Amino acid sequence: MAQLFWFFAAVILYVYFGYPLLLTFRLLGAPTPWHRGYAKPLISVIVAAHNEECVIESKIKNLLSSDYPRERVEVLIGSDGSSDSTEDIVRKFKDDGVGLISFPQHQGKSAIQNGLVAKASGSILVFTDADCTLSVDALSCLVENFADEQVGLVSGIPRYQNDRETSVAENEGIYLRYETWLRTQESNFGLLAMASGSVFAMRRSLWKPLDPNVGDDFALPLHVAMMRMRTVLDSRAIAITRLTQNQSDSMFRLKIRIVSKDLRTLLANGRILNPFRYGAIATSLWSHKLLRWFVPYFLMALFTSNIFLYHVPFYRAVFLAQLVFYGTALIGFVLRNNKFASPLFVPMSFCIVNLASLVGTAKCLFGRKSGKWKPVRKQSPAV
Repeated sequence: MAQLFWFFAAVILYVYFGYPLLLTFRLLGAPTPWHRGYAKPLISVIVAAHNEECVIESKIKNLLSSDYPRERVEVLIGSDGSSDSTEDIVRKFKDDGVGLISFPQHQGKSAIQNGLVAKASGSILVFTDADCTLSVDALSCLVENFADEQVGLVSGIPRYQNDRETSVAENEGIYLRYETWLRTQESNFGLLAMASGSVFAMRRSLWKPLDPNVGDDFALPLHVAMMRMRTVLDSRAIAITRLTQNQSDSMFRLKIRIVSKDLRTLLANGRILNPFRYGAIATSLWSHKLLRWFVPYFLMALFTSNIFLYHVPFYRAVFLAQLVFYGTALIGFVLRNNKFASPLFVPMSFCIVNLASLVGTAKCLFGRKSGKWKPVRKQSPAV
């Protein structure tokens, strides 16, 4: 039982501390730089929109204000069965070269992206969400990376403009900075196999139609990696968005959906987890994604094994420490609307994320789908 306890503890510690240390001390290989150039190929900007009347006009204006040569940018908006004024707003920009493709039935984001790419003309495809604002040079920065023939996909980085609004938003902002650091390291070492859904670009020649039940920001980078091409992160390409899931219940549902969808995507491309075939990229995916999603199972196993070791003073102290941690998280959840309880929000957030991973992995493994994409733009009230 003690051996099991230490095994579970070792896995948990590896996920949160061991893997980052491997990257920090370059134990998964040496950095592999790539070069940038300044060619301006024709690019197609793909935006899937479902009832986006409150953000779509500002999104289009943002894209049209890019410093990328206007004649080299094709903007395609796909209306996914919108029942509001989204399509009417997009039509106002017809003379600016903005194309609207209307899909009468609500199909989901991936299906709309498939339809838009089929109509696209650019050699570079840029995918971006309707609710984010891109920096003026974001498109140019993304495209510059394709001067390196080994680069198949380039991801930008998201930023939350309201990460101080609630305890959930604040903790999500901290998590985003940690996640960006991890992805930056993976990009530098040629290990990155994921992208930010807010904005990323890929070569049209590498495009593969998406399964409607998977997400573009994970399925496409995995496909690029299996084609022996490289995904890189460009920190200059910034997408600023407002976190609408800024309450614990909405964030919980979002995390469940992300984990369920991404686990389904990874299992569908399971051969990339073979380190004998894909080397350090496989190790990175095991460490960054798969083991992290299953941390709640290891936490439960650790707690259970600890009960059987309670008679030993050391393990008794560890068991009591776990009780204190989970109790603190519970108190933090009860007091989540009290700004003076902010020290309790980190354990609360840790538990919410892992509970969502537990539910999300279970949904995936039991074959339950995440449902069709329905963006939420009305923000929960700040507290």
